[in-house]
Amino acid sequence: MRIVSWNMRKNKTAWDYFFNSLNPDIALLQETSPLNDNHQFNVITKNVKKNLNNSILFKKNEPQELPIEDTQKMGLISSRYQTENEDLFLLSVYGNLSFVGTLDFVLLETIEHFVKEMRQNFNAKDILISGDFNMDRRMDENPTKSKFSKKGETRHNDFFDGVLDLGFHDCLRKYHSLPIRTYRHNRGIYPWELDHMFVTSGLYERLKSIDVFVDDNILTLSDHNPIVANFLD
Repeated sequence: MRIVSWNMRKNKTAWDYFFNSLNPDIALLQETSPLNDNHQFNVITKNVKKNLNNSILFKKNEPQELPIEDTQKMGLISSRYQTENEDLFLLSVYGNLSFVGTLDFVLLETIEHFVKEMRQNFNAKDILISGDFNMDRRMDENPTKSKFSKKGETRHNDFFDGVLDLGFHDCLRKYHSLPIRTYRHNRGIYPWELDHMFVTSGLYERLKSIDVFVDDNILTLSDHNPIVANFLD
């Protein structure tokens, strides 16, 4: 099972590359443009703000948004992937910068709410959370001219530790000990890892590979590099 997470930067031309080169079974996508009928994928989409959308795509199954209220209006979207052999719950994350200054608190509270609802109302065991969080643990160190944290604060590390405390594992860290660049700022060279993928224990054991893809096409299509993960069936 191949799962992709990518912020597509509202680029309509990115769809052809997405289907032809990334070719996932499931995708959690942020800043998506409308999908035309030429592509035989099933999709649910939620508007985050203005023309920024958050989407989940399935190659085979028809995705249905779970009836979980996003009380904070963060813009998260959730779905269930159910087959004879699989019962997988998905949460696509977009770190809504309308919450600048409180994003870490509000996003963690929203993730906690969705995970609790999945477990209590749907008996969810295997859960995958992925997307563009707009956060990196290293933001607590203020490594660029932007000041993300006050001196001595560990808010960003506290956020990611809070996700792990919910019973999740950081997929990228299973095979890559150091952060990997997923975002390219047009006015800076710092290798931010703003995109992440977390899974519960059973899925973590099935994770056989995960990488951040970048090539000449991606460099022209988006300012984010996609995460591509392969899980044992």
